[in-house]
Amino acid sequence: MYMFIFWCVSGILFNDVTQGFLFGDQYPQPAFAPTSCGPVRGRFDGNAYGYRGIPYAVPPVRTRRWQPPEPLSHADGTCWPGTFDASILKTQCVQRLDDRVVGTEDCLHLNVWTPTNMTSANLPVMVFIHGGSLEIGNGDTPGYAPNEQLARDTNTVYVSMNYRLQAFGFMALDILTQNSKTNTSGNYGFMDQILALKWVQENIRNFGGDPNKVTLFGQSSGGTSVMVLLASPLAKGLFQKAWMLSASPLLTKTLDGAVIDNRVFLESTNCTNITCLQQLSPDVITQAVPWDVYPFWAMADQVDVPIKGQLDGGLAIVDGFVLQETPQDAWINGRSNDVPLIIGTTAQESDFVIFPNELLNQSIYEEHVMSNLGTFSTDIAKMALRLYPVGKESVRYQFTSMVSDVRVGCGNDVMALWAAVNTNSPVYRYVVTSQPSAPVKPFGILSDTVLSFHGWDGYAFFGNLPDVLEHPSTDDILFEANIRREIMSFVQNGSPYSIDWLPFPESVALLSDDTTVTSGYHAYQCNFWMQNGFFSYSWVN
Repeated sequence: MYMFIFWCVSGILFNDVTQGFLFGDQYPQPAFAPTSCGPVRGRFDGNAYGYRGIPYAVPPVRTRRWQPPEPLSHADGTCWPGTFDASILKTQCVQRLDDRVVGTEDCLHLNVWTPTNMTSANLPVMVFIHGGSLEIGNGDTPGYAPNEQLARDTNTVYVSMNYRLQAFGFMALDILTQNSKTNTSGNYGFMDQILALKWVQENIRNFGGDPNKVTLFGQSSGGTSVMVLLASPLAKGLFQKAWMLSASPLLTKTLDGAVIDNRVFLESTNCTNITCLQQLSPDVITQAVPWDVYPFWAMADQVDVPIKGQLDGGLAIVDGFVLQETPQDAWINGRSNDVPLIIGTTAQESDFVIFPNELLNQSIYEEHVMSNLGTFSTDIAKMALRLYPVGKESVRYQFTSMVSDVRVGCGNDVMALWAAVNTNSPVYRYVVTSQPSAPVKPFGILSDTVLSFHGWDGYAFFGNLPDVLEHPSTDDILFEANIRREIMSFVQNGSPYSIDWLPFPESVALLSDDTTVTSGYHAYQCNFWMQNGFFSYSWVN
């Protein structure tokens, strides 16, 4: 599933670090770069240089499980001897995949893709945080990550990282707090991300990047991670711009609340002390997670309209260390990291799984909306159907638009307003309205969407449309070119390419094969949802 194909090139590679060696016409050439922990050997594929699986922390295993990550150091002997082989992919972090447990705990690696190894290049840097509900994924999934060609085409250095996931990255328990160096628990995955950003500050010049030109970006829970790092004092000064793609805007759970919710996990393990927890296998820990009982770590309801009182627990928490307050309060109180920001969502976020056939029938669609939203009130359910009527648009379009507004889009408007009103830096807001020209299967998930699905902007920016579309159309390719043009202008200049795309709330950009600007997207619908308390039913990670 995670195979990577290296393109074959010929010739001799020279850079200012060391001279490469001729492998022959059918093999990529080796490339070398120094780091604070020793030299690394990557590959040059004819487009750019790729360095994969570089460790950035001491493996968080045994007594280091559920502790803040520790940087590698020559002094304590945790750096590698000789030259590290960064030419091949490394393991992903422990996660659940199709009811199997895959990955290892020794997973804190990062990847660098760069068009040059010249230390004097001072190129902009983009650091990517992958999504996956803070539970699955990795930083180098083909199609859903930067690559050599992207680095060459945009003349930018890219970094992605693995970070601890699910119980290993976000479990909060009294037992863990009592044995913590920070007197907190949870949010370990965010601590990993912060350490990776510190690695970038220390090392990225060796790969042609400028540590003062770092744009942080992430999709889905990666976007949520960006929101957290914007609010965290620990991330101050580690990046100069940020781009959130389809972030979950709701983050209000406290450490105390998470500890109460996660007692079900502790009961499943039969552990009463830290030593017991540290000795459990990754499989046992993963199986003990409350996936299908409250606090519902699987969050399976988030591609549907909500039912009153049915709320997911949320993995990201206000822990008092990474987050001293909610992101909302950090913005309102003027304590956020004040950098230029782009906040993006897609028009049909929820349409990335197989759509239920029964909901394609208009009467069943209406009955379903009345049943779920009727738990709030009959009037709310009736108004929802009036706001998303079937007629000019299909049932599927209207239902997924409704779910996407309630769960993602409208909450991101609220988040954008917090940031815009309470920072000095510009905040830009967009909605992707482009639709793929043929059915797609994003993230390897069985799907048949032809709507503006969750992740469409990421696939386009990465230049990986063929990973979800066998034959991209002219409109697909124009969308790819358009979003790259807008984002790279932001990375280089702090503002999008289109001059009429003004900071929020003055305008919202609609991104398709070109950029159009409006005063607001689904503003009437969003006012309805937010005024009736539906922000609490936004996506949560």
